[in-house]
Amino acid sequence: MLLITAARAILDITVLSSSVEGAAHQFAASYVVNGTLVVDAGSIGFSELQRQKGVRSVLISHVHLDHVASLPIFIDNVYQPGPQCPIVYASEHVIQNLKAHFFNEVIWPDVIRLSREESPFIRFVTLTDSQPVEIDGMTVTPVALNHIVPAFGFIVDDGTTAVAFISDTAPTEAIWQKVRENPRVKAVFLEAAFPNSMAWLAEKATHLTPSLFREEYAKAGRPLPVVAVHIKPAFYEAVIGELQQLNLEHLTISKPNQTYSF
Repeated sequence: MLLITAARAILDITVLSSSVEGAAHQFAASYVVNGTLVVDAGSIGFSELQRQKGVRSVLISHVHLDHVASLPIFIDNVYQPGPQCPIVYASEHVIQNLKAHFFNEVIWPDVIRLSREESPFIRFVTLTDSQPVEIDGMTVTPVALNHIVPAFGFIVDDGTTAVAFISDTAPTEAIWQKVRENPRVKAVFLEAAFPNSMAWLAEKATHLTPSLFREEYAKAGRPLPVVAVHIKPAFYEAVIGELQQLNLEHLTISKPNQTYSF
């Protein structure tokens, strides 16, 4: 059962708004897990400062701007002299591109160069496909998705409850196998970017439509709660209309600043 609540459950997933004012649509992606771990950094740097200060670890799925846009601002917002700093977990592809195109002294200062050994701005940890890592008391398994650039989905597991984040992707297989194999997975956050009428663009951009969303969700093999995310704002009404027509009993359309507890 999926609950929307402000109370602490086993895993609390907050879909962040894309601006301080609280935009109604998800322009960029950040999902805060139990207050300390954020999946993607599209909007975390634009959220309430106290929320940012609670985040210790950042997972980056891929290097597209809507998933990394606010990372430099977040790093700047939470920096304090001392040994503690945010740890960014990502593929080698993501880390190298962040260093080359973000922290390059042009778009943003090179925070690695600015760091002192006893007072770093940021630390990077390289993720490997299907190799679990322990983060903030949870086991995170990155799994390669099917996107136009190298991308990971994530299964976040606290030993009792697990949640799968599957975005951005076209039809994919490996992460659904992980979902089927793990009885602790209690929910899936799954993208639905474009309406069915734009299937041609979804195919080229390697995203999902509502029709593909239904096919992907069926791969879970059991009736899990599924939260639709990453809906393109320009096509929001069309996409949610088509999602609702699927008549999926366990479907929820994500809303910014909602917390989903499992």
